[in-house]
Amino acid sequence: MLAPYLVIALGGSLGAVARYTTVMTIQSLCGLRFPYGTLVVNTLGAFIGGFLLHLFSGRFSANEFWRLFLFTGFLGAYTTFSSFAAENLMLFRDGQWLKLSINILMNNVGTLITVFLGALLAEKILVGINQS
Repeated sequence: MLAPYLVIALGGSLGAVARYTTVMTIQSLCGLRFPYGTLVVNTLGAFIGGFLLHLFSGRFSANEFWRLFLFTGFLGAYTTFSSFAAENLMLFRDGQWLKLSINILMNNVGTLITVFLGALLAEKILVGINQS
């Protein structure tokens, strides 16, 4: 197996590029008045994480390569709560209380809901595989 650091670096570089692409696309579609891009990467990343975690803990067993590549590397770089925190600080400093509250609520509740939905989808797929 490749050295763990190389596996993480590879996944992380792909996750960072995917994050940048997603954020720029969402912000160009929705505008800059609210941090929609960060909200999308956090909730989508939580969904993907829930899906893969459930899928790998079910029928498939994730070997170390895929765990490091996908979770530590790709999703670690794709989702970011450092941007979330910085954007909330800016909303706080600007006195944007409603946007601040919505952003905190949507990122936290949204990621909890989407990690659950990702696991549910993986379960449906596993049931379908087992029935074939």
